[in-house]
Amino acid sequence: MPEAVPRLPGAVSRRALLGRGAVLGGAALLLPAAAGCAAETRPHKDVPTLAGAIASEQNLVATYEAAKAADASLSARLDLVLAHHREHLAVLKRHYVPGSGDRADEGGAIPAPSALPLPDGGGVLDALRDAEDRAAQARTADAAKAAPGLAQLLASIGACEAGHAMLASGEPPPVRSKSGAEAVRTALGAEHAAVYGYGVLGARLRGSLRMTATAVWNDHRARRDALVSILSGDSGEPAEPVAGAAAYRLPVKVTSARSAARLAAALEDDLVPAYVALAGASSPDLRAFAADGARRARARSAAWRSKAGLPAPADAFPGLPPAARSPRPVPGE
Repeated sequence: MPEAVPRLPGAVSRRALLGRGAVLGGAALLLPAAAGCAAETRPHKDVPTLAGAIASEQNLVATYEAAKAADASLSARLDLVLAHHREHLAVLKRHYVPGSGDRADEGGAIPAPSALPLPDGGGVLDALRDAEDRAAQARTADAAKAAPGLAQLLASIGACEAGHAMLASGEPPPVRSKSGAEAVRTALGAEHAAVYGYGVLGARLRGSLRMTATAVWNDHRARRDALVSILSGDSGEPAEPVAGAAAYRLPVKVTSARSAARLAAALEDDLVPAYVALAGASSPDLRAFAADGARRARARSAAWRSKAGLPAPADAFPGLPPAARSPRPVPGE
């Protein structure tokens, strides 16, 4: 069973918790704002971020359509994922308001869709998984640049794409400031439950699955400690971290390796909305940390679901309330 959460006597070094030189993996797919614009005519900063995300989703839709056209036998495996990307694209386009009149072209034009290159013969699914992982990392990076409301949408999309890829790579981004204390507490509470739950389910696993669960448990402990450190703060008035409970009521009774995998998937699913909510924080580095947490949780949920024989998640916007899908930012203003 996981150890009790210690009360930290003071600030904890982010470098020690998150690792030296931790950086966001992948590069955001961004289009530059029109060069040479005077300050008073610059578009809203979200326009290039949205344009890049839309271009990315357009290309993924075109790529999946090309993959299905090349091999009809893949349709059953790709239809749900393709539907998710079409939903992502539709919602992103509703948020994209580049301007009107003489400002209609601000923010850069969105290029025509272009399918990513796919290998001949085998390897198509591997190429699609790599494309999903790159897109997920790009949306994580975008969340740090976007306004808080849009950051939540991008974090949710990135989490969905990480679930498609069923992997999480790269190191978590460093966090250097605290904001949104209540959202941090919510995420911390979910991490406390995950640490406890993995301690329970690990006892039912053997071999490579137990090693995987142990590695994930350690990662949740590190993220828990990072959230405690954020609340403790290096400066200013610290916020009180929520303490872990002695025990938690788990949603799945663990009696076998399969039920252990089901519990792991449920624990990760519970983390996604907590991190998506945290992605609405005012601090850019905290938004990046939250988007990364949502991405990793969704990827792990998808992997554990596969091991438990459960269907893939059907939601294209994990952790995002339906009301948050409506356009809130007005980039052209």
